[in-house]
Amino acid sequence: MLTHREFSAWIVSNNQPLPEYLVAVDRKANRVSCWIPSEAGKQFSVHWKDQGSNVQTCSFISLDGFVVPGRFLYGSGGTSREGVRTGPTTERPFIFAEYQNAPSSSKNSRDAGTIILKIKRVRLDGHKGANPLQQLPDMSRSQIMGSGHCIGYGDERPTYEQYPATWQVKPYDESSKRSYVTFVFRYRPRGERATGPGWTSPSLMKTTALLKVYSQSRDFDRRSAG
Repeated sequence: MLTHREFSAWIVSNNQPLPEYLVAVDRKANRVSCWIPSEAGKQFSVHWKDQGSNVQTCSFISLDGFVVPGRFLYGSGGTSREGVRTGPTTERPFIFAEYQNAPSSSKNSRDAGTIILKIKRVRLDGHKGANPLQQLPDMSRSQIMGSGHCIGYGDERPTYEQYPATWQVKPYDESSKRSYVTFVFRYRPRGERATGPGWTSPSLMKTTALLKVYSQSRDFDRRSAG
């Protein structure tokens, strides 16, 4: 669980919080980052908690650069987001997907390989119409990292009915319209070796070693349970 400025955030998959490695805090930018293991085909959800700021907040989630609405919190408590809405009563869940058709000449997007949660302090200022439905990104054109995984979206499933209106907001502090806190989860296939440009620094090699240990322990747990 990442924690900063009275907020915490974590990623859940297989009904368990994913382990976090190499947690780094940029206090100037109020940005906390880490590495987490991904497993192709597995659904995940983004969770966060206000530990008692007593200030209303809204949030946004970036998935490989594709931004979806988060949730409102009202000064305390926790919430989560598990998918992107596709209809008045349907959604498609977030999943880790195995990308197999990346063109060798494509450039990597700056936000590829990341799940980013941005939390902003706001003042509620009346209502507006519900958020419009979003068109999901074309995975065949995604610009991804060389890890082989990307964010995908599972089969459509029922969800709660969309409310006809949502909150309209204005900044809590007019002098600073930046996010109050940002949590960055960089995902990488568990057990994958660090190869290719950008993966040879000591910190990333250490991350790969930790993910490999995590992979081996998960395989042992499965054999023991069987």
